[in-house]
Amino acid sequence: MSKLNSGVLDITVRLLEPLSHIGESHGTDSYLDTQTIIGPEGRPVEVFSYHGNAVRGMLRDHGAKYLLDHLASGDATVQVPLDVFYLLFSGGSLGGEQSADIDQARRIRNAVPLLSVFGGGVGNQILPGKIRCNDLWPVCKETRHLIPERLREAPGVDLSWRVLTVERSFTRRDDGKDDNLRPYLAQNVQSALPQAPAQGALLEDNSEGTASEKKGREKKDAPQQMRYTIECLAAGATLWGEIYVLDVTDVEMGALTSAIAEWSKVPFIGGQNRIGLGRVDAEIVWRPAGGTEQPFATIRGGAPLALGLVAAAAKQAYDEFLRAYARHLEENKSSITRALMG
Repeated sequence: MSKLNSGVLDITVRLLEPLSHIGESHGTDSYLDTQTIIGPEGRPVEVFSYHGNAVRGMLRDHGAKYLLDHLASGDATVQVPLDVFYLLFSGGSLGGEQSADIDQARRIRNAVPLLSVFGGGVGNQILPGKIRCNDLWPVCKETRHLIPERLREAPGVDLSWRVLTVERSFTRRDDGKDDNLRPYLAQNVQSALPQAPAQGALLEDNSEGTASEKKGREKKDAPQQMRYTIECLAAGATLWGEIYVLDVTDVEMGALTSAIAEWSKVPFIGGQNRIGLGRVDAEIVWRPAGGTEQPFATIRGGAPLALGLVAAAAKQAYDEFLRAYARHLEENKSSITRALMG
């Protein structure tokens, strides 16, 4: 039996761009998600937090991508049935009466280490995962008693999280009204788009047609331009959190490391990444149960991922497992589907 690893991944994240993590919206304005905690003075206080569920979902997605990319042969892409896709990327769902088949669970854990790490609903049973993702807390006055001792003297720790926020406003332009771009529109589309009225012209719709037809034209002619505002945690702020790891094999630890390695290629968290929000650096430390703390992974914008000894050895074991499994798939095309579907 291979050695089992338990411990904690200590994660410190530094924002290189503002972070959006929406809790509620009012019209076109969106606000950071918050929760109430007992503050350092012993009184309830509201504070922003980045959900552990978001951390887990992000790592699961990147781990599933790494798995399927490394099972592909040549330039081909591994394509799996929809149920298997949802199982890998979303955790799946249960079908039928729940059961607990220990032998089946062992077979699945052996066949798909990534699923063993993150868990999921397989067939008619729940396969528990082996990691516990905590929230990421901002390093600030309200959370000073929750963060590690080494961060309690960090710059900005005496500031409230509320002064670490910024509002970012964005505009979506209606390019259909740009005369320079109109030549690229079909003639019938150009004529259907509303024209700017002449100075002093009446704004009401005096064209013929029923009320419903006029309403339909108004909807069709609704402007595509809009302005919206997002409350963000400011660039330069620091977040801290932990992932607890329970009894993982070396290969399973490698599966978790592969998810981190895949994420390091596009190190973003939160929403609106498409417009530059959420880019981060990260420092991850491994604290094994009963052992000595050691570096696990360092992510620095654009630089190659730096893995510590434990992470590098685990990833090598996992990559060797995947290479062997890819050869196995060449001989048994349906084995991964059978394993995943229970």
